[in-house]
Amino acid sequence: MPELAELKLTAQYVNESTNGLSFTNIKKNPVHKGLDVEVPFSSFTIGARSRGKELVVYLYDTNSPKVIPLRMTMGMAGHFQLTNTGQENKHAHLNFYSSDEVTLSFVDVRRFGKWKIGHEWSDNRGPDPTTEYDDFVENINNNIHKKAFEKPIMEVLMNQQYFNGIGNYLRAEILYRIPDLNPFMDARSAIENYPDLLYYCKAMPEYAFQLGGGKIKDWKNPFEEVSSRSSFFKCYNNSSMCNIMDRNNRRFWYDPKWETN
Repeated sequence: MPELAELKLTAQYVNESTNGLSFTNIKKNPVHKGLDVEVPFSSFTIGARSRGKELVVYLYDTNSPKVIPLRMTMGMAGHFQLTNTGQENKHAHLNFYSSDEVTLSFVDVRRFGKWKIGHEWSDNRGPDPTTEYDDFVENINNNIHKKAFEKPIMEVLMNQQYFNGIGNYLRAEILYRIPDLNPFMDARSAIENYPDLLYYCKAMPEYAFQLGGGKIKDWKNPFEEVSSRSSFFKCYNNSSMCNIMDRNNRRFWYDPKWETN
């Protein structure tokens, strides 16, 4: 599933690929259960921003200051692709057609991605640890007394209310980078005793972004760039590491020294 770095790359791709283009309409693939997107503009331009695991596509009226946000979640494999009109991917489920005969498509093989017109960021997601780091830390410190932080840190890192954008591969790599931190320790103790933990929630996604995103199943760099990620992935999906299914049915990879069986 795309995480913080992948969403940031996706926003960058949308901004760069649509720069200078004017769009006229949006059509949804009938096979997708999502709602149709109707735009009351005769023409519009497109911009995008990411925040944690969410992406907002902004539709700017070319004839007025009006703008409509379109909140996107990528699901397991969602991404954007710019093609010549008529050559859209067969899994394109939301197509933005331009007057320049090119189409920006939201491509989603598994159809788990969603969109919501007229909405920006979800209320139940915390600040982005890379772009809103101070707010991210403050949000955790203000809520660390809550019961949610009694759970193991390896589970709490997946809680988007506090760790927006941290997903399965990032939690494995973050916890592995702090060798003395038992990933099964309760989150409150982990945060209070290992202050570097919150810093790594900023540094590791930034590092993944610089490398072109995580090498994760069903997601490809939208710029089609290939870079070496060997220096990044030391734990996740590594056969020399241990792994278990957590209580949310997600596979967690960790250092064998913490194996208790």
